[in-house]
Amino acid sequence: MSATSLSLLIILAAAPANAHVDTQGWILYRNTATGISFRHPPSLRVHERDPQEFHLPDAELIVDLVGDTKANPGTVVLRFIVNRGEATPRTVSQRSKFLRATSKSLSYMPLDGHQALVCIDCGRAACHWSVEVLQPRECTILTLLNDPVEDEVPPPHDGIFPLLSIIQTLHFELPKK
Repeated sequence: MSATSLSLLIILAAAPANAHVDTQGWILYRNTATGISFRHPPSLRVHERDPQEFHLPDAELIVDLVGDTKANPGTVVLRFIVNRGEATPRTVSQRSKFLRATSKSLSYMPLDGHQALVCIDCGRAACHWSVEVLQPRECTILTLLNDPVEDEVPPPHDGIFPLLSIIQTLHFELPKK
């Protein structure tokens, strides 16, 4: 992958299924205010952050899933950034349009009964991926791991940490109307 600024989207549907990851003993994280929930291995810790620290005006909740590696104890394995309010057809359309305009290609993955985007953004030094959930609430999921993107396995994938398996447990419970 070149070091020039480049955005690529990868279809995760083509990635192998993670049937080998047993999520039975995993811990359930749930935030009732935003409706987000996901499961994670007991070896990882949840740290809710103050969105004001990040100067993201649309963010309602920022949750870090923290793990330890030999080189970097306390590494943010996954960060979930949930925006305020439910997505509307208009906001989904605007966000999709923005991603199409700023990306070389656009691909989707199924997540919680909806379509999500997997984005890889490359800068001068490295490439980083994120999962963009557009509905029922806008949510960005990213990692702060410093591992390089592996060309053979589309990110996110299960490796040292079961990133893809954690992401696949994401669920939004919207308030009853």
